[in-house]
Amino acid sequence: MVRFPDRRAASQGCPISPDRRRLLRQLAAWGSVAGFGAAVSPAWTADGLRPISVDRAAFIGLAASGESMLACGERGLLALRETGQPDWRPIRLDTRRSFTAIAAHTEGLAVAVGHAGMIAVSRDHGRTWQLVDDAVLKSINPRREALLSVVIDAERRILVVGAFGVMARSLDQGRSWQTMKPFGDDFEWHLYGVTLDPVHRAWLLVGESGTLAESADGLVWREAVGPYKGSLFGAVVSRMGARIIFGMRGQIFRQSRPGTEWKNLVVPTTVAWMSGRVLNDGRIVLLGDQGMVAVSSDDGRSFDVRKLWDGSLADAIEAPDGIWIAGVFGLRRFDTGLVPPPRG
Repeated sequence: MVRFPDRRAASQGCPISPDRRRLLRQLAAWGSVAGFGAAVSPAWTADGLRPISVDRAAFIGLAASGESMLACGERGLLALRETGQPDWRPIRLDTRRSFTAIAAHTEGLAVAVGHAGMIAVSRDHGRTWQLVDDAVLKSINPRREALLSVVIDAERRILVVGAFGVMARSLDQGRSWQTMKPFGDDFEWHLYGVTLDPVHRAWLLVGESGTLAESADGLVWREAVGPYKGSLFGAVVSRMGARIIFGMRGQIFRQSRPGTEWKNLVVPTTVAWMSGRVLNDGRIVLLGDQGMVAVSSDDGRSFDVRKLWDGSLADAIEAPDGIWIAGVFGLRRFDTGLVPPPRG
């Protein structure tokens, strides 16, 4: 394994690839200008916090539970939009560290992770949150590396992964945590994305330098030979069971079923793809740098690439009123066709 001795010193806080780091720097720059609590309306909420003007705060991750939509972003920013409510409202936590990812379960469990190994847990659909104690964080992540992805399975088991091979799990809804080292003590590649494959009842893991691994239970992992030597940022699984992995330089790969050959899907862009979602109608959407999206309507066999907005895109979630997208511009709602808004 090739080592880069200066990598840690050059990437303190959130040690990630240049493409992904550029997105987070853009988000940070926007957040420092926009501020935390700009208001949608002059009305105050019942808890004394004003609704967020969702186009004036930097967001990185989105998730949906049975009763709410959740968002996380820069400087400890969490936001909640409950079913039937028009506004997003801020959740105030005792941190200014940035969140990088969020996941939610239909029964109310939600977890957000971020810089310096931060973990926040909610068990009431995101209405209230608790930060995991610093002593616990240090016990599972001694160097307090950034956490970059989180997933919650049907049994409410939580898995978090991050920089320099950090991996930890909780089997009791975030009350206790255990370190995992499935690839050995010397494994230090950054782990960028972990996701569930509900069709094949598996877990998928992607990361730096083409890291690709699979697990049947989230506990025992098997490294696989991937189709790409650069960084992979995420994976999605189609309704029909096709696996799509993606990452730097516009790279997208499709595997029709486990064990088959990965096919490289050529698209007319070299932007980094940051995240992906499968919509209710089966379409696959990838979100990328420079406001680009890639949309597939044929089970991931091909992608239509278009520019959706000027700023880099970080995540998306489908809601009854459209598709919400998070990025450097904050949160924006688009129609289900993901048509760019008119200029002017």
